[in-house]
Amino acid sequence: MATRSAAASPKEPKEPKESLVVVDDNGLNLELGTGRLRAVYVVTSGDDPNRPERSERPRADPAALIATARKIEEIALKRGDPALDYVRLDYLDGDFEAIGINNLIGNELRAQSLFGGRRVVTVVHAENLQFGEGKARGRAKAAKATEEDKRPTDQLEILLGRIDAHDANPPFVLIVVAETIDRRLVVWKSLIRAGMLVEVAPLTAMALQNYLISQGAPHNTRIAPQVAQKIWDRLGGSDAARLRSTADRLLLDAGIGGQLTVAAVEDTVPMDREGAVFAITDAIAQQDLVRALTVLHLLLGHGGPGEREGEVLKLVGFLASHYQSLAQVAAHMTAGRNQRDIEAATGLHPFRCEMMVRQLRTMKAGRLEMALQTVAELDIVMKSSALGDRKDSTSRWLEQALAALLRGHPLRLGRQRTALDTL
Repeated sequence: MATRSAAASPKEPKEPKESLVVVDDNGLNLELGTGRLRAVYVVTSGDDPNRPERSERPRADPAALIATARKIEEIALKRGDPALDYVRLDYLDGDFEAIGINNLIGNELRAQSLFGGRRVVTVVHAENLQFGEGKARGRAKAAKATEEDKRPTDQLEILLGRIDAHDANPPFVLIVVAETIDRRLVVWKSLIRAGMLVEVAPLTAMALQNYLISQGAPHNTRIAPQVAQKIWDRLGGSDAARLRSTADRLLLDAGIGGQLTVAAVEDTVPMDREGAVFAITDAIAQQDLVRALTVLHLLLGHGGPGEREGEVLKLVGFLASHYQSLAQVAAHMTAGRNQRDIEAATGLHPFRCEMMVRQLRTMKAGRLEMALQTVAELDIVMKSSALGDRKDSTSRWLEQALAALLRGHPLRLGRQRTALDTL
């Protein structure tokens, strides 16, 4: 009787891949309370369960991200001398091609203290973290690559490959802080697999209201409902750090035993036109006409008819500039340029450039061209005699333009209905 060959024998069952550990701030406190440490912690923004499906993932307050990293550092540095064992690296100061900064991270992690302490390296502003070199890219190059070519040369990638994720007492701790990460990228997969992903609650309007209440309670400062939403609307809800600093300033102004009201926000927090334009265009991308019109009327709600007309014209200019900048960024993205190259070519601030990249990634095909056409038509109408009584009709035309932008339709010049009639 013929025996079954080894080749025909059943395959050995593969070990299941370790699931990625994702915890919130409370889960991190419980984990650190057990005394266990991991070699790597990725600290980033969590998601909002109530976020609309097509909207961008919100960001956590940068101060909250750093505070979470500080908790890990405090536990990790107990065994040694913080002055000798702690290193903080700012990724913005590094090489965006990752070759130089990743070598620096790897070298710092390998440097062990003579006094027996654990090396702790915190990398902040790491949104653009990536592996620098190593594996052949593209199918054709990968097919021709030798085994030697396929071996990684990025020092951080090599180091991560040698980490034992089950070691409860690692010789070093790497903490990577980033407001946002792309989990599809190999670098983030490798970091999380070697340690733990810690998600900090994002700064939403509700979270900002809870923050105001918690910070005001020890000083008996009362917070009126909808205060945070008013701050959010007036600043465009786009910059978490600015929202937090504004909230802190308003708490100081309210004082011990005082009250923070919506009227106080309206009196002391100016409308941010650029932030409002981002809020309006984000709402358009999310098909939320009510939100777009709400922000619009917050901008136009003050002043007399002449001032209102001037605000409309300024806002049209901001919209035109925004969509023209979007077109420039889109052209560079089509050419395959990364964000830093786009910033250099367009002169845009990094934060504004990043916001535009995010908008373009969620924008439907053809919508940008239609938006440019609609804003151009709106600009012509505003400067023509077709308006008649400009004081009554400028804001109506702007409302109709927002409705046209949201639906991807051209601006119909013969209509005199408001956009509110279409809801």
